[in-house]
Amino acid sequence: MTDTAIKDYGLRGSIKQALRLGPPCGLLYRDAHYFTATVEVDTATMRRWLPPGVRPATPGRADVFTAWFPDCSYGSVYHEAGIFVHIKAGRRTGIHCPWMILDDDVALILGRELLGYPKKLGEIEWSGDGDTIAATASRRGHDLLTMRGTLGEALPDAPPILGRPHRNVTGTLGFALPRIVGFTPGEHPIETRRVHLDEFSLAGSDRDPIHLMGLGSVLEARLHRVNLSAGRPPIPRRPLTPLFSLTRLRPRVL
Repeated sequence: MTDTAIKDYGLRGSIKQALRLGPPCGLLYRDAHYFTATVEVDTATMRRWLPPGVRPATPGRADVFTAWFPDCSYGSVYHEAGIFVHIKAGRRTGIHCPWMILDDDVALILGRELLGYPKKLGEIEWSGDGDTIAATASRRGHDLLTMRGTLGEALPDAPPILGRPHRNVTGTLGFALPRIVGFTPGEHPIETRRVHLDEFSLAGSDRDPIHLMGLGSVLEARLHRVNLSAGRPPIPRRPLTPLFSLTRLRPRVL
């Protein structure tokens, strides 16, 4: 190994690499695709899946989504599926993520350790043929989420998919206390189109009990194409007891 290559793994090289991964003034993701269905939520059922002190918005809503990321700052091309529960964040509507799977280890480590998304490895099939879009998310032999539909009209005034105040939980394993962190990603819309759903099915498993979260009927489906920037760094808001980690092994860890 040359001296130049060795220096790339030293302090200066590591700082440069970190800045490439998360450019303070640049984009983290380009043309990210979120295929999302906004569904009704039974708030009494959903409360047990939220961190203490985090309250669901009224009326109860969640965005159930699959996603494709063709271009990001750390070089991965990958897919994702998850749930963004609408919560109260001061006077605004925020989101909390109680469940997420994806098919890339780098995105898993960065998103879980830095931002508190409860990411686990899974399998996501994604296809787009003209105006038809379809995705299936599965894990450990169980089909968990299937979405299929036809693209409709553009929605110039669509709500954001990711650019809301987040309240996630980091530090869910080990001896450190888990803690709620707050951050708001920068969302820069490219285009949002309505999706006329032909199929939407959600089924859980013992390890991924999303069928027990009180998710109900679909209200609207959309395809968001967005660029994403980092926004402000995550800010710790308050600690939680170790009981949170113990009682959330499913769906966050197992």
